[in-house]
Amino acid sequence: MYKVTVALLATLAVAAALHIPNVRTGATDNVHISGHEVAQKQKVVLQLLRNVGQKNMYPELVALGQNWNPMQIADRYANQYVVKNFVNMWKQGTLPRGEIFHVYNDSHLKEVVALFDLLYFAKDFETFIQTAAWARDNVNEAQFAYAFSVAVVHRDDCAGLVLPPLYEVAPQLYLNSGDIMEFMSAKMQGQNNYVKMTNWTGDNEIINPEQLLGYFTEDVGVNAYHAYAHLYMPFWLNCEKYGITTCQMRGEAFYYYYQQILARYNLQRMANYLPELEDFDWEETIKIGYNPDLMYPNGAQFPARPAEQDISSIKSYTIEDLKAIEQRIKDAIDSGFVVAKDGNKIPITQYVKGINILGNIIEGNKDSVNSRYYGSYQTMMRNLFALIMDPANEHGVAPGVIGHYETALRDPAFYILQKYINNLFAQYKNNLPAYKHDDLYFNGVTVEDVAVSKLVTFFDLFDIDVSNAVDVASIDELDKINYVAKAKRLNHQPFTYKIKVSSNQKTNAVVRVFLGPSTDLTHSNFYGEQASDVYYGHNTADLDRLRNYFVELDRFPVELKNGDNLIQRNSREFTTTVGDNVSFKSLLKSAESGNTVLSSVDRQCGFPDRLVLPMGHKAGVPYALFVMVTPYGADEHDHADYYHSEKVNYQTGVKDIYSCNGLMTVLDNRPLGFPFDRQIENFGTFNVPNMYFKDVVIFHKETTTDTNNVLIKKNVNDFDHELPQQTAHKYTPSHRLMDEEIVREENDFPSYQ
Repeated sequence: MYKVTVALLATLAVAAALHIPNVRTGATDNVHISGHEVAQKQKVVLQLLRNVGQKNMYPELVALGQNWNPMQIADRYANQYVVKNFVNMWKQGTLPRGEIFHVYNDSHLKEVVALFDLLYFAKDFETFIQTAAWARDNVNEAQFAYAFSVAVVHRDDCAGLVLPPLYEVAPQLYLNSGDIMEFMSAKMQGQNNYVKMTNWTGDNEIINPEQLLGYFTEDVGVNAYHAYAHLYMPFWLNCEKYGITTCQMRGEAFYYYYQQILARYNLQRMANYLPELEDFDWEETIKIGYNPDLMYPNGAQFPARPAEQDISSIKSYTIEDLKAIEQRIKDAIDSGFVVAKDGNKIPITQYVKGINILGNIIEGNKDSVNSRYYGSYQTMMRNLFALIMDPANEHGVAPGVIGHYETALRDPAFYILQKYINNLFAQYKNNLPAYKHDDLYFNGVTVEDVAVSKLVTFFDLFDIDVSNAVDVASIDELDKINYVAKAKRLNHQPFTYKIKVSSNQKTNAVVRVFLGPSTDLTHSNFYGEQASDVYYGHNTADLDRLRNYFVELDRFPVELKNGDNLIQRNSREFTTTVGDNVSFKSLLKSAESGNTVLSSVDRQCGFPDRLVLPMGHKAGVPYALFVMVTPYGADEHDHADYYHSEKVNYQTGVKDIYSCNGLMTVLDNRPLGFPFDRQIENFGTFNVPNMYFKDVVIFHKETTTDTNNVLIKKNVNDFDHELPQQTAHKYTPSHRLMDEEIVREENDFPSYQ
């Protein structure tokens, strides 16, 4: 039951024969694979990632790996150079098992890319699995898990396979070290069943106001989303080399992914009365300290960072090196040209392609037009922060959380750093002309009204399987262990919105829905003073200042009929979010039963639906829902082919539209973030009939669990009472709460008929 049988390998060989990836084009010779074959493949992938910190305990996988001799089967790899390259590197010595793998370490990265090449260029699934079976027991376990996961995401013959939840593959990177130690202690005491409540840092004791956001920054789903998005498009991935055809908007997707992460984070700051993020300055210290309370899988602790920590040069490069690269990027933005490898100037002011070129340069990915001149700005910046506690590597201090995609979002300094990086994109966008009336207007189409059902957030409990964090003697022992961490997490009640649209013709359209700050409330820590030049319509706060805090919830195609149209959507249908991941054990059980969880669409690849709403309040927190309807497909700019090689069929249904890494399904030629991606000079010009601002209020309910009667509560209203000693620096609300006495609990949800 738990072993890879000879019959299974025979099945894999047949499956491989049916589905051989074309490594030059990314196409497949035959994409038809039965559900049983997918289940068999799924089973092997899960077995290779199970308890990855130990040697493999599935005997036939072990035997398969021991019989692997790459030089004798070099012809079974589409690129035989990668075989020689890896073998030579392996003979010279690579990162030992048990050591910390750091993706920003040049030598570590070189080794893991060589391993990925070997896995990716295997001509068939059988060779891929045999290569992985050898690597599972012979290379550094973290490097194996990383390279193998990226390969599963990108190999054509792995289509339909699901990676197990990353927080269950390596729970140590997602749960507090004290919790992990308790599970290890339970194992030492021979307990097969152990369940523990796990909380975010500071949930019980608020020492730093930033800890109020722990429910978001330390949420396992958010951090797994960040890690998975990186697997989907790593900065080191060379699209031409690997024949990947989804890189056309790679740079823009990078920009938008982090712009939206920051927007979601800032909406949570508003919900918790916290002021706007401070700006990073090279000449100043990192004011915010952070203790992650995390351990590496090998037992080493992630370093804590004290407040007021200086930034220093590291062994690989200096602060001055980074400043020079930064200045080159700023000069390119202001001049409107970047310098190519051959010295020619490439304009970046085009409507679409400019942001893509700039994004590739800032990320420093392999599609950068001149990586030697512009460097790897984003990764270099993150590495500087990751090594801040031991920049010269004199004391053997492990990299900090910002050095890993699984953990980076936990640190408040990450958002300060990312805001600084995103300011380069803001500089570029601000150099572009504001949208004109004709850019925004949809002739003959008017959004008449928007109605939203009641918006309510609450905290619930979520089970996380921690079994892979402890050592076991056999698979049988692992199967008997039931170690569960019950994580408290933010969630929301499903909600629905309705849009009433009138059209003077039958036409195809695209609907965009955003959630952002309420522009009716001003004079606060976060929003800043009321702008004097905004005086039309939704007319109090400065919309241009707030536009970067709008989060895109939904984008989907519709067919409008002549006359009145009623569009209704449920929050579970949003194209930017996905539901909970299926647990490791459930995936394995399904695969062993011959069933598949996923067949075609990668539903792991999206922001957690649970967190689509920022946390509300018992008295209600005001926000704004923005709806815009625009023409479907290409217009006179005719840039649609830049985004996708085949036209999107709007009739395929919204259930098949998903997103990852900021790369949402493209339905028209407009930039990601439209219409909030450029300056809004005048609300009267910006506001057109085919858009609509709807004031909404988000409430929060205190809930209890029936299983253990634990009160799940986030008491942000009494924050000042939590820290009475800090009267010199009082954190005042960033918005005026709705008067609780006049708020009606009933849903104000008109039914348009």
